[in-house]
Amino acid sequence: MKRIKELQKRSVLGEGRNYGIGFSILNKINSKFETYLPFTACRDYLNDFAYVEKTKTEIGTAYGYNHKVLNCFENKRFFYIGVNTLHFKSSGNWNLKEEATGLLISNYKNLESFLNQIEDNLKFKSRTTIEVDEDTLILKVPIYWSKSTPLISLYTLLIRCYFNISDNFVLNEENLNTHKPFITDDNYFVKSCAKYFKNIKTVDFENVNYETYNVVHTKWSSVHNFGIQGFLGKIT
Repeated sequence: MKRIKELQKRSVLGEGRNYGIGFSILNKINSKFETYLPFTACRDYLNDFAYVEKTKTEIGTAYGYNHKVLNCFENKRFFYIGVNTLHFKSSGNWNLKEEATGLLISNYKNLESFLNQIEDNLKFKSRTTIEVDEDTLILKVPIYWSKSTPLISLYTLLIRCYFNISDNFVLNEENLNTHKPFITDDNYFVKSCAKYFKNIKTVDFENVNYETYNVVHTKWSSVHNFGIQGFLGKIT
């Protein structure tokens, strides 16, 4: 029996990316989970979630989603993300969905190892762990990755671009930059992942002063679009 219960409808969202790898932040209740937001292929909704939880300031409705402060990250060492695959929201089936689902599930240990290599570079004491819930991955994620919109954006981008990673992948800037994602449209985005890794020790990705970058709650689009690419574009 599936452990994740989806409480929201994806149909309410006005997704930018509307197919491929889907994400939701999960509420763990004993041994089961409920979604805090719809599974969505548009990672920017997780920016909204992280910003509101960090700043305790709500931004209103952003493309169909209105996140209220839940304090769900307070005094936590970990949080949970669900990862699955999604058809196009309204324009038909994604013809690679079945193949992508199979790879996501069969390759989860390599993905876990890849994320752990990133976390080892950050000297984490606790690292990401992944388990399978039928056609969905449940990730137990160090709370660090929720601390800013660039971080949660990066984390989900790493998953989307590298879930097809091989077991002999060596983590360095060149290999991040030359990796071929499962989804061809994601080829461009590996550059952001490589750029992050290049700056991993010199840039503070956690303590982001949003106002410095004109990211304000009164302009929800500034929050929604301030992921890892937006941040790197401002600082490098």
